Amino acid sequence: MNGKEKEEVAKLRWDTYHCLWADQERRTKFILDSFNQKTLDDVSEFVTSAQPEKCDGKIPTALVLTGPNIASHAPLFVQFRSRIRDLDRSGPVVVLTSKDALNLKGTLKKLIKDATEQYEGMSNENKELILGEKGAKLLNYDLQILQNWCGLHPGRKVVIAIQDTEAFDSTILADLISLFSAYLDRIPFVLLLGIATSLDIFHEKLPKATIRMMQGDKFDVERAEECLAQVFNDAVLGDKSILRLGSSVCDLLMERQRNHTQSIQTFMSALKYAYMSHFYANPLSIILGFLDNADGLSEVLSDEHIEAIRNLPSFRRYRASSYARVLANTRSRYIESKLEDRHSKEVRALVNDNSCLRSFVVTSAAKCHSYAIQLGNAVEILEFSRTCLSSSTSRTPRYELLPRVLTGELHAESPMIRGLLLSIKKMNSTSLLHLISAISTTIMAPKLDAIKSEVEVLVSKTSVLTSEFDVASSSLRSTAVSKKIQLNAHKSGLTKNDALYSQLVQRVHDIFLEYFATTLEGVEHVFLHEVFFYDLVSPHKDVFAPRARATVERALSRPVDYLGCECCELTQEEKEAGEDGTMKGSHPPTSIVYQLYLEGGALINGFDLWSAFKSVINGEDADDDGHEAGKKVDEATAQALFYRSVAEMKFLGFVKQTRKRVDHLQKLAWKGL
Repeated sequence: MNGKEKEEVAKLRWDTYHCLWADQERRTKFILDSFNQKTLDDVSEFVTSAQPEKCDGKIPTALVLTGPNIASHAPLFVQFRSRIRDLDRSGPVVVLTSKDALNLKGTLKKLIKDATEQYEGMSNENKELILGEKGAKLLNYDLQILQNWCGLHPGRKVVIAIQDTEAFDSTILADLISLFSAYLDRIPFVLLLGIATSLDIFHEKLPKATIRMMQGDKFDVERAEECLAQVFNDAVLGDKSILRLGSSVCDLLMERQRNHTQSIQTFMSALKYAYMSHFYANPLSIILGFLDNADGLSEVLSDEHIEAIRNLPSFRRYRASSYARVLANTRSRYIESKLEDRHSKEVRALVNDNSCLRSFVVTSAAKCHSYAIQLGNAVEILEFSRTCLSSSTSRTPRYELLPRVLTGELHAESPMIRGLLLSIKKMNSTSLLHLISAISTTIMAPKLDAIKSEVEVLVSKTSVLTSEFDVASSSLRSTAVSKKIQLNAHKSGLTKNDALYSQLVQRVHDIFLEYFATTLEGVEHVFLHEVFFYDLVSPHKDVFAPRARATVERALSRPVDYLGCECCELTQEEKEAGEDGTMKGSHPPTSIVYQLYLEGGALINGFDLWSAFKSVINGEDADDDGHEAGKKVDEATAQALFYRSVAEMKFLGFVKQTRKRVDHLQKLAWKGL
């Protein structure tokens, strides 16, 4: 808007972003907290009831199979600590990682310190804890300190949670378990071991004598893919979501999840960046904050906003389709109907009258939001329906279905929907009741409740009902006549209840067909979809998959692109000659060394590089006119700049020292390769 947006409106946009993202973050946190609830309950019960006497003098050990998603391990163990320490009050929980296990003494120091300082009011007990039986001061890695603490707090267990067992040093882990076993009659230890691989690999890691000191129970954690699906369904398809992701961004984020990150936290970071990019860069995102306040939206939309709306591709397509494709089957129903009814004045008003378009935007914003909600419900029903089909070999999650619907690839006439509807017509009574029960929580449930009751009445008379459309082909002939004969023979063998059931199946088929035909529509022709669906891929690619090497090479070869200073700009002759990498004495020293480095071979003589650097920085290679000649740099300063530049080149991985020639540098990278 060329800086014409009012400051108070920009502040409203800022507040809208924070409000919507805080609401989304709160819902996501609830999903993550409740996702592993069963595992938390089981582990909590295990710790509460754990007693060495019941384990034949062995250490009670919970073997938590966390799965290969390393990024989700830390939040899970934070949940364990909060539940056991704060909610159950079973005792201190010390979480150890492989970074803490550099040596046995250091590990014991951290363990003892964390265990004795987790509860408030412990400062007065320090003197009692660090004194031995004869009054001598104990070393800070002596488990006698922890024993003294347990004596002052009877009934409290000491829970040691090892987050990454595979990465933990096996020798230190075996020594720790041996120490815990030796002190078990005085310190009630309980172990929580996070295992990312399998129990067999864990058994191979430790000596058998160490394994015999533990009494273990296995606990499985829910798969990260299922948690990601729940987070995606709420953030992108949920009824409470206002800003949603477009098809391109969905494909990009989920591809990164499958092939690279596999982290819910990374997905949430990408989703937050989408919110930030949309609200920071798009002034029209202010519309999202006034969905429930039509009058407020009319007031906040300025003439600059209205002009920006007219430049939206959806508005242009909305207007162009009314002139060029009136007879085509497009989704620009409003304009088409007005033109067919010869109401061209109203169409002209949207283009020329700001107040008319402002009112139209208010109503269209509510319709676009309703479209997004209906789309989410349709994708949910499609996923549930495909899951119930016996012919489906694998479940297709919603984050794979949504991009296909948004692009218009998946609609009522697409092969997937036609196959689904055909499978519904062939369902027997058991499968149909299972399908209706699966979608009983969706928006289609009221339409199918009556049919479900009628099917249950028929099933009470006949256990399994067969549809007349379920014709098993036992012949290799596939002509139309043979199929018709086979269908007639199948119908003649149906009972009266089967015939009634076939009518009910046809009604279910028609309900699904009508629902998908009205809801599975692409987003391209929906007015204001740029406001409600964020679909810019380039910002995410630059931020979450940056091309670091290309950026560094460009910065060193063309520093003017980043510095923007006049002294580094190319002259008109250099621009016409295409000399992008011309060296100048005004360039940063590292840039000069890099450009000299590009001119060298696999081995670069250090003295030659220094000589060339000194001549460039002092302007000795200037033209006869002397327009590049600048102030001379004394040799000591030039040498210091040279050494620093070479060190930075080594740090960036461009050169290294070579043993073959001590006065040479070996080139490690070539530009563009």
